[in-house]
Amino acid sequence: MKVDDSYMRLDLSDLGESYVKKSILNQLKDVDAAIFDCDGVLIDARKSYNLAIAKTVAYLIESLAGVSFPEDVISDRVIIAFKRSGGFNSDWDVAYAILMLTLLRLPGRFRETVKRRVASLQRFEDPLEALRKMREDSARKPVQEEINSMFLKTLGDELMRFAEVLHEDGIDSVDRNIRSDPKLDRDALRLYEETRRFLRHPGGVGESVVPTVFEEFFRGSKLFKESFGQEPKFNMEENGLIDIEKVIIKPEALDRLEALFGGPKFGVASGSFLKPAEYILGSILERFNPEALVFYDEVFRVEMEASRRRGAPVSLKKPNPFSLFKSASALEPFRYAVYVGDSMEDALTVERAREKDPRFLFVGVYHYSPPRDETLTDFLAARCDVVLPTVNELPIILETVRREA
Repeated sequence: MKVDDSYMRLDLSDLGESYVKKSILNQLKDVDAAIFDCDGVLIDARKSYNLAIAKTVAYLIESLAGVSFPEDVISDRVIIAFKRSGGFNSDWDVAYAILMLTLLRLPGRFRETVKRRVASLQRFEDPLEALRKMREDSARKPVQEEINSMFLKTLGDELMRFAEVLHEDGIDSVDRNIRSDPKLDRDALRLYEETRRFLRHPGGVGESVVPTVFEEFFRGSKLFKESFGQEPKFNMEENGLIDIEKVIIKPEALDRLEALFGGPKFGVASGSFLKPAEYILGSILERFNPEALVFYDEVFRVEMEASRRRGAPVSLKKPNPFSLFKSASALEPFRYAVYVGDSMEDALTVERAREKDPRFLFVGVYHYSPPRDETLTDFLAARCDVVLPTVNELPIILETVRREA
């Protein structure tokens, strides 16, 4: 890959090359704290979350449209296209966005089914119970009709194009672009609004449809019940997609960072939940400063409280730097802190944080963030401070610049 001479290029790993901007070497020498995103950085979640998004979308399309829908239409490339917009740190939001556009693009006879079913479900106070009952009724009927392959190919292309026009405000930009879509007539827009009300998105597990279905498939019935104190309604399998995840960060990398920082000055600012991170990372997470662990559980709680006070939705998800600032506050005092992330949302988070506090540097890691080569290209095109294949090269970079000081 051609890279301009503003970057130092290093070969530190067989997983890929590393890049460091020459202009930030002095700041790197003073780094004495590190904050990490979780998925793609500490945990290899390449398969689990994307599969959970695809399963959630397919399950809800089958439920609402009465049609068999293949999960592989919601490919990694489609999902990454949404995340590259910078406004989809939440996988729930990605699933919601793909679901809504797909429902509106279904052939007319299937949209009529969605219209009838959503109207029938509106009479239930609890949308989750309504969906469960409808699935039970559907299970007693003949095999669902399939959508033709040409439509599915066209749909994949259209989802990619739709993702390209979205912005950092995530689902707000989804709503805005759908409502202004000239392809949609009044009936389609009415269906969109009714479906949106039924799904109750955004919302939490146990009240909103998309997050609940997603977390049941992702966590499996056992961990779902442990996490939320609720019985699953849609996925009774004990194991979830989380069980295919693996740990990325090596204990020796933390050992070396601790030696460099003079203590365990590590935090997490993540759009994922604490319970799954504990499930995969185990004792590794105990090495982090507990006050500097900011997962989506806390972000969501503060969002809901702020939204109630304001009387309107408030988003504190990345690229809002709320979680980064909160984690960093527990690591004070520090001269410079690196934030290690695997997406453009993470890069934008640091960019926004630096508007208020210049002591943050961004380290983009790309090997575990599919599509790998596109992630690397995006980071370099965005002029990120440091670009590494994995988090495990970080201590080597910091040791190298300190030796040459």
